[in-house]
Amino acid sequence: MTWYLDDHLKRCRHIILKDIRRQVFIGAYDREKLAPQEVLFNIEVFVHTDNEGDCLDRAYNYDTIISAIDHALEAQPIQLQETVIDSIVRNLFRDHRVQAALVKSEKTQAYADAASAAVEIFRINPLSVAQYEA
Repeated sequence: MTWYLDDHLKRCRHIILKDIRRQVFIGAYDREKLAPQEVLFNIEVFVHTDNEGDCLDRAYNYDTIISAIDHALEAQPIQLQETVIDSIVRNLFRDHRVQAALVKSEKTQAYADAASAAVEIFRINPLSVAQYEA
């Protein structure tokens, strides 16, 4: 789905944070459990807000995205990237203004002959859909 064709999402702010780096104990293989790996997170959120008036208190705080990642990583060690990104999305959806999220996790050291091994999901906040359809 192209987000800008969606009547609901095209009215949102599209906020993007790229290449957020964390050292994470993640992996299902024994070789991955010996030390933390660098993981990059790329997060896009679609936020329903348009009346900021150049006031941070009324805007979506980007720090919320960083906090959502860090909260998801508290459960280390983690076996699957899928577990992490699902948790990040749940954390992001705690803010009712977040209508949808695209979350990508990339293990940069998973394979010697690959730049990264990544998992990505796109989710629409079920609470926002209910509000939109009401």
